[in-house]
Amino acid sequence: MTAFLPEGDTIYMSGSINEDTATGFEAVRDANPKANRLVILQADGPSGSPAAIEFGRAVRAAGFRTHLRNDSVISGGAVDAFLGGTQRTIEDGAVIGAVRSSDVEAHKSFTTDMVGGDGYARFADEFGGRRRPRAMTIAEIGAMGIVSANVGNVLEEN
Repeated sequence: MTAFLPEGDTIYMSGSINEDTATGFEAVRDANPKANRLVILQADGPSGSPAAIEFGRAVRAAGFRTHLRNDSVISGGAVDAFLGGTQRTIEDGAVIGAVRSSDVEAHKSFTTDMVGGDGYARFADEFGGRRRPRAMTIAEIGAMGIVSANVGNVLEEN
């Protein structure tokens, strides 16, 4: 189950990405038309799954920025949702866990659409965990295009 909590221009999200997540996001977004930022707190879900890809595309289509706080921990499908952001920022201390996708080709296509390359999908397939996420280093996060390159300092202060 995915939980959404709107507050001003921000929607906070936690839980597991599933088939109902995109629909739930749309309902919360419609009820909060001034919201334009999604902060992901603690979330996971199947990497590269149809549900995660649909939600990531919904985040992008809505024009939302995505952000990870210093206490955020995301993996798998939640990383896909984060990649959907039009502008992606993280605070020092956020944890991004790579998980192998069951459909590598769909995951490559999605990441290419979102960030302009399939580096993250290839990284997740080669180094991501099957049972447990593999935490990425800040260098890996930067190299894979997970954070936005066009917004100045994407590593925000607490």
